[in-house]
Amino acid sequence: MTALALLLGALIAVAAVVVVALPFLREPAPADDRLAALSPAERERLALAEERDQALAALKELELDHRTGKVTDEDYRAMVGSLRRRAAEALRALDAYAPRSVDPGGPMSEIQPNASETPEPVVVPEPRPVPHQPIEPAVVPEPLPPPDEGDRPTQPDIPEPTPR
Repeated sequence: MTALALLLGALIAVAAVVVVALPFLREPAPADDRLAALSPAERERLALAEERDQALAALKELELDHRTGKVTDEDYRAMVGSLRRRAAEALRALDAYAPRSVDPGGPMSEIQPNASETPEPVVVPEPRPVPHQPIEPAVVPEPLPPPDEGDRPTQPDIPEPTPR
């Protein structure tokens, strides 16, 4: 009977270890993978933003190299045009994704005032004077007069050392 109880206990222990370890042994499935959930338009906007950033960084590096003398004026003029065009194209393409409010009742209508309305002037309160204590002039002591010959203390007579 004891051998049967030991065998049954060992089986229960092995089953408990397998049940506890099972979640760690399976391949995890993400609940929400945001990169995989991007729409094609969002992917294109992200690619355009990366293109813009790369073009602007290249322009900045070229400008630094030109200022430090690593790039000559001729080379700078030859390279800067294409980099500027690349950055401008990426910026124009990104502008297509910018939110616009053309609907008068749209979400931006509360923020942008109508052209026919004049904005109310902003009332700014006048600053109040700050109470302060008057600054008293500094008291400068009068300079001492130069000492007279008679006012000088006399030095005591020091005897001459005697030679030995």
